[in-house]
Amino acid sequence: MLENLESPWKYIVTVLIFPIFFQVEMWDFAWGSGDSMTLAVLKRIFILLPSCAIIFSCWVTVACALSIIVRAQRREFVSALFLTWWDVGRSIFFFWGGILQLFVNLGGWAYGLLRLWVFGLLLMAKDIVLFPMRAFGEVSNSGFKAGIPWPAMLMMTVWTMIEALVFTFVMHPLVVDVLDSYSDGEFAGGLWLKGILFVVFNFFVMGSYAVIHTLGEAIREKKFAAAVAYGFIELIVAAVETILFYREFVDALVPWFAQYAGKDFELGMTGILSIAFAMWFAIRCMTWFLFGSSAIPMLLALIQRTGVDLKHDSRGQAGQKQVNPMMAFIHTSLEDFRREIDWVHTKGEEILSAFLLPPSQILAACINFCTLLVSGTHLFSLPFRSYKDILDTRELLEKSRQSLRKD
Repeated sequence: MLENLESPWKYIVTVLIFPIFFQVEMWDFAWGSGDSMTLAVLKRIFILLPSCAIIFSCWVTVACALSIIVRAQRREFVSALFLTWWDVGRSIFFFWGGILQLFVNLGGWAYGLLRLWVFGLLLMAKDIVLFPMRAFGEVSNSGFKAGIPWPAMLMMTVWTMIEALVFTFVMHPLVVDVLDSYSDGEFAGGLWLKGILFVVFNFFVMGSYAVIHTLGEAIREKKFAAAVAYGFIELIVAAVETILFYREFVDALVPWFAQYAGKDFELGMTGILSIAFAMWFAIRCMTWFLFGSSAIPMLLALIQRTGVDLKHDSRGQAGQKQVNPMMAFIHTSLEDFRREIDWVHTKGEEILSAFLLPPSQILAACINFCTLLVSGTHLFSLPFRSYKDILDTRELLEKSRQSLRKD
């Protein structure tokens, strides 16, 4: 077609369609036609998009050059045209640097994530292995500090269960005989009856200790009328436990007494009940002074929902956030894990920014060529430093409307 044109028009048309002379060769080179797969992939990653941007910019430049004839502010427009090419060149270099930054960030993020998993597993294994020693150390350190007497409450619970279990086996035959007299057939009882008796005797034993505590509180506060009433109640409780429960232990010891006292030995009802009461009193005193005096007030406070008084507990001061010392290492590990997760999120945003920015730089430069041709202004301010610099579509439309109003 150019051969049929005369010299002046031939040069003019050549200038107007100059991208056609190199765009095919540039496209084949950027696409990697005839190259190995590895080299073709590298070219498509690093060269294809910049080559397309250059070809597109050349065609838009031709259109801009033709529009100079009808424009009013030609100098400003030509300056803006050169600056747009400057933005295209910078966007290409930012594209290459952004891809390299993306690979560097991906490597650092993968290394950090691998380190997080490896060290997390190692720390978890260490915590599991060292948990007995750490727990023993925490218990030893906190055992001499004021606070809720958990060991006493545990010992009180265990002792109550032991005493209730003994009473269950002692009283089970008697309860079976009583219920059998009211039934038509033979009443054998069974495991379910032992379970019910065990629960009932748990409450019975715990109530016995509660009466002792209430009696002591009445005496301490000099409420003598209440102290007499609670003392009478405690005597009744002692009589019931002595006659029904502890008497069985003394009956089991009578043959031993008779062996050393002779054949004519008769302990009698008074002797049996006296020894049974002495056993009840001794056991109650030992358990009360060992753990009952500390555990019963706490258990009553929990049952009655009156709250636990920790005025002398340095760990219970208001306004201070306390961490269970037994779980302090778990709390520390969770804090470290949260910091690592925050680091992963931050790195993820950096990787997202490094992934979006390189192609966005080139696309924005090409769009700037189009807006320069239409409105004589640039839509984007290049280069982008972060993906947050890429404006929302509505903001871009508003910015475009403002530029049109100025024109």
